[in-house]
Amino acid sequence: MLNPAYDIPMFAGRPNTFKVAQLNAENLFLYLDDLRPRDWRRMSEKDWQKLSHATIANKPLLKTLWLAESLLHIDANIVCLNEIGGQESLRNFTQLFLQDKYDCHLLEGNSDRGIDVGFLVRKNFPHQVELRTHKDRPLQFLYPHERPVAPGAAVKSHYFSRDCAELRILSEGRPVAIILCVHLKSKLDPEGIDPQGIERRRAEVNTLVKIYQEIRAEFTPSIPVIVAGDFNGCARRDQRAEEFQQLNSTDLDSVIELVGKSGDETATQVQFNRQGQIQCLQIDFIFVSPDLKPWLLSEGVEIYRYLSDLRVALPLPKTLEQRGYLPSDHYPVVATFKSFF
Repeated sequence: MLNPAYDIPMFAGRPNTFKVAQLNAENLFLYLDDLRPRDWRRMSEKDWQKLSHATIANKPLLKTLWLAESLLHIDANIVCLNEIGGQESLRNFTQLFLQDKYDCHLLEGNSDRGIDVGFLVRKNFPHQVELRTHKDRPLQFLYPHERPVAPGAAVKSHYFSRDCAELRILSEGRPVAIILCVHLKSKLDPEGIDPQGIERRRAEVNTLVKIYQEIRAEFTPSIPVIVAGDFNGCARRDQRAEEFQQLNSTDLDSVIELVGKSGDETATQVQFNRQGQIQCLQIDFIFVSPDLKPWLLSEGVEIYRYLSDLRVALPLPKTLEQRGYLPSDHYPVVATFKSFF
C-alpha cells in the first residue's frame, strides 16, 4: 500500500482530454454512524469497524484508503463502479476518502446482496449528467424448470442481476455521449440450475446489446457510446466466450484490443485453481462505439496496477494471500480520449 505518512498528490489530467475508468471495488460497504473527520491512517481496523452497527462489515480500512489513493492517482473524469454498497457507501467513500472531488450517481439495482453499479463524476466536469436505470427491463429469459408447460400460461422474465446503469452526458440539454455500466451475472450457481451462470449471463449480454442498439438508433447523427463493466467472463473479440457471441453483432470494440495489448498485461483479475495454479483473466472491459476510435489515445489506455508504498507498480499476485492484500480483487481499466465534446 502507498506510504500512509503522506497523501498521494492529485495528478493533473492532461488538458483537453477525457478519461474514463472502470473498477469493481470489491464489496465497497461503508456504513458509518459517525462521520466526523478523523486521521483515518491512524485508526485501527477494530475501531474502524466499531463505527458501524450495520449487519455487514465495512470494507477494511487499509483497503479503502488504498483504493481511494488509486482512484485519485488515476484521476479520471468519470469512474464506472461495481460492487458498491448503495448510495450511502458511495457518498461516504467520496466525501471521506476521495477529498470530495466527485459527485455520486447511483440507483439501487437488483442485487440480492446489495452490491450496486454507479458512477463518480468529477465536480469540475464541464457537462451535466443524467442517470437512468434498466433494472426493470425484462431479459425475456427463464430457466428451463420455470418455463410454462401449458400454452398461454403467464410468463415472468428475469431481470439484470444488478443493473445496466446509463449515464447520459448532456450539452445544452441534449446528450452528447452515453456510458453504460454493467455487472453481469457471476459464475456462481448455488442452486445448481445454470452451470457457471452461462445462460443467465448470455441473456444479460443479449439485453445489453439491445439497449446499445436502441441508443445508437435513437440519435441522428449518432453519438459516442461507452460500455463498461465487470463482464464476469472473457468478452475479448479474439477470445470471446460463448455467452458473449451476441457482441459480434455490434460495432463495439474493447479499448485494450484497439491499442494492441495482450497476454498477462490485460489481466483484470488473477484467480487460482485448486492446485494453486495462476489464471490471469480479463473480465473487466471498456468498449467503445466507432465514433470514439479516432479520439482514443493509445498511451492513455491501460490496466492499472496498484502501487506499492514506494509508488512502484506491484506485479500480479502469485498466491491467493497476495491477492487478498490488494484493495480489490479486480484491477481498474482506464481509457483516455482527446476531448470529443
